[in-house]
Amino acid sequence: MSRLSIRAFTAIGAGALTVALIVSGGVPAVAAPASGPITQARDVLGVWVGELTGYNEGQEVDWQYRLTVRKARGQAGVAWEEWRDCVDHEAACAAGKATGGGWSQPSRVLFAMGPDHVIHGVSEAGITEAAPDETGGVLNVTYVCKGDPVGMWSSVANSVAPRMIYGGAYAVSGSLVRQRS
Repeated sequence: MSRLSIRAFTAIGAGALTVALIVSGGVPAVAAPASGPITQARDVLGVWVGELTGYNEGQEVDWQYRLTVRKARGQAGVAWEEWRDCVDHEAACAAGKATGGGWSQPSRVLFAMGPDHVIHGVSEAGITEAAPDETGGVLNVTYVCKGDPVGMWSSVANSVAPRMIYGGAYAVSGSLVRQRS
């Protein structure tokens, strides 16, 4: 191989690696632990699903909640939350399924883990607190919001992104279980 072709091959390889790192967020993903105590934000990477019950404006509610934690650095991270009503999707909720239809639009959650390993998150809709159990396989969640998590999404005339229209105050709690891939 000539010197020119070696340099061209090296440049193309370095460029491809750079593009791959940019697309993936700049650093390789760290696999979530199979089990064990949750002590760092990266310990919650993955998909968590569970049923949350509580009240919306005094009316009983039963929702399935899916939290997908995609990025974590130090004691903070970014996740996406989705909801579906268990009255309309009773079989999926009863089976604890993370798949199927009826999920709300994903909403971003920014979170930080305190020194007691409790996760404090904030999203467009409300505030989340999640306390991990000792196995690292369950998050006990309390969610307090000023609006309906399933919500109605509308495009505002001068807005690129859809906006949530809130329906009322609510508080729900329950447990999320880590989903195995």
